Amino acid sequence: MRMKWSLRLAIITFFFMIPIMLGMGVIGDSPTNKIPVPDKKYTVTFIDQMDFVTECSEVSIEGNTFIDGKRGEGTYAIAFDRIRSVLFRMKERELRGVVQLKDGSEIELVLNKDRKAYGKTEFGTFQIKLASLKKMTFPTK
Repeated sequence: MRMKWSLRLAIITFFFMIPIMLGMGVIGDSPTNKIPVPDKKYTVTFIDQMDFVTECSEVSIEGNTFIDGKRGEGTYAIAFDRIRSVLFRMKERELRGVVQLKDGSEIELVLNKDRKAYGKTEFGTFQIKLASLKKMTFPTK
C-alpha cells in the first residue's frame, strides 16, 4: 500500500514540475530573438566553417566581452579590447583558439566548444557555437 502511494506522489510531482521546468528554460534552447546584452558594444566579423562571413555588432560570448580558455592548468580571460583576431581549429577533439593580440603577440587557448557567440546583424540577431567558427576578427581603429 505504501509503495503505491509513493509511486503516485512521484508521478504527480513529475507532471507538476514539467511546466515549471519549461517555463524556466531548463529544457530547450533560448529563443533566437533574445541575445545577451554586453556591457560594452563591440563589432566583429565572424567567418564560419563554411566560409560564410557575418558582420555583427553588440557581440559577446555568452554575454561576456572576453574570451576565456585553458592553457596548461591555468584559465585565461582576454578582454575584447586587446584582441585583433581569433583563429579556431579542432585538434584531438578539443577546440583550440589562437588569439592574436593588438600588440602583435599571440596565445593559444583550449576553448569550450559549446559556448556561443552572440551579436546583431542588419537582418536580426545572430548566434553561433564557437566550434562552428573558423575566425573572429575585430576591426582595427
